[in-house]
Amino acid sequence: MKKLLSGSYYIVLLLGVLFVVGSFLFAKNETHFRKGEIAGHQQITPQSITQVDEMTKEYVFSGEQFTGKNICLAFYSIHLGIEVYEDGELIYDLKPVPGIFGTTPGSVWNFLEIEPGCGQVIVRTHAAYRRVGGETLSFYIGEAVDEVLYLIRNSAIGACVCLLELAIGIFLIMYFIIGNKGIRIENYVLYFGLFAVLMGAWSLNETVLMALLVKNTVAGSNLGYILIMLMPAPFAMFVQGFLMPEDKWAAGSITFLSVLNMAACVLLHMTGVLEFRNAVTFTHILMAMDILYLGYALVHYVKKHGMDRIAKTNIVGIIILFAAFAADIIFFYVISTVVDILGRTGFLVYICLLAWLAASDSMEKLHEGQKAAIYKELALKDILTGLYSRNAYDEWERDNQHPDKTAIVMLDLNNLKKCNDRYGHEAGDTYLKKASEMITNAFSQENTVYRIGGDEFCVIMPDAKENSIEGAMDRLKELQKQYKGTDHSVEVEIACGYAFYDDNVDQSFVDTRKRADTHMYENKRMLKGKEPR
Repeated sequence: MKKLLSGSYYIVLLLGVLFVVGSFLFAKNETHFRKGEIAGHQQITPQSITQVDEMTKEYVFSGEQFTGKNICLAFYSIHLGIEVYEDGELIYDLKPVPGIFGTTPGSVWNFLEIEPGCGQVIVRTHAAYRRVGGETLSFYIGEAVDEVLYLIRNSAIGACVCLLELAIGIFLIMYFIIGNKGIRIENYVLYFGLFAVLMGAWSLNETVLMALLVKNTVAGSNLGYILIMLMPAPFAMFVQGFLMPEDKWAAGSITFLSVLNMAACVLLHMTGVLEFRNAVTFTHILMAMDILYLGYALVHYVKKHGMDRIAKTNIVGIIILFAAFAADIIFFYVISTVVDILGRTGFLVYICLLAWLAASDSMEKLHEGQKAAIYKELALKDILTGLYSRNAYDEWERDNQHPDKTAIVMLDLNNLKKCNDRYGHEAGDTYLKKASEMITNAFSQENTVYRIGGDEFCVIMPDAKENSIEGAMDRLKELQKQYKGTDHSVEVEIACGYAFYDDNVDQSFVDTRKRADTHMYENKRMLKGKEPR
């Protein structure tokens, strides 16, 4: 079920990406204007403001308010069609081209040049949605090109906050991808990274800076709604993985509803039944469910683990998250404007807190995993020779009861006891290390060598052929001869025998090993000059 929900989420994620890409490629506004060069930061107040009807508002300026050369009138509109008249002549007209991508012009900074000496300027707005029909615009005038930098400077702090959220999310995702190559990192790191990326991208898309930079404002508007619809699912999955509440349905239900919400909203928007702006309430409900789920999971965590570092940090985090979410909701439904700097900063603080907590918790588990891997390596490796141990061989044998086309070579060292008795255990250790080196070199790195007893070794050879085994044994004999030719006190002598797994005679690989052991003892007796039994 969890895999099905994850797959469904990625499908709607792809749907959202395709929709946004389509918006950038095909959606556009129809604009006719005499464009001004600059935006000023000097605010100007209309002589009169008239609410013509529920969707239309009219602003009237006197020509005396525009003095000097190259005067530029600038104002920011959200989901508003715009008409500007100068002495009755239409000089600016902004409206969306109807289509499957929506009927809103999006968020637009409007710049237009006003002729000096004109008598009257009228700005008429047509709301795409009833909720923004009563919104009152702010107007600015300026006389210098560099005054546009005022808008950029004012939005720079907010944009930096959003970029930091993005950077944290990207870091967590990369940490998950790269770290998982070495040792397993919990999935909640990926989910929180994805949430942080979506949050940062959405917040950045809502800034004045992006409104200045993005030419296709329809696509920019659609991008914002797609990003916010994608957020609830990864956050719920993060809470489930990180705090591990005792439930099996809440995170899955939120993910399912998020998938359903995304698919339904895109379909309704494309058919013109209900556009994103009017359907976003459902997404806000899902985000509120996320916060409630976080609170529920936190209560269960405190009951189980007490007020530890994770609990305290999450309590602070949920307060900040609730305040940021409340500020965003107020600005959206009451003030009807873009997300405020307080809300963005609150989200950033929350993301920083949880990113630090998730990363540190993951690092602790990573260190624990590394220690476990070291202990396992020590348990499976022979410390003296560096070869795999009897424990490792027994584990392999349990997992490979019927390994087709696999051979085992059994080896035994002659004269080890003699070496220990005559020259001491240090010389015996040297003998063991030298013999293990010879066996490894003779049978190549492609096969696995085990030390399964004091002076007993074996080699597992998958997909082996008889001539390759005989060749390896000949190399081993040659290595022994070369060693004998040097000035050494103890002669290295290795007895060996092999057998292939045969399902006609072997009930399991244990029988194969026994047959190889028999052949090895035959070789051992021959080397010692004894007759076979």
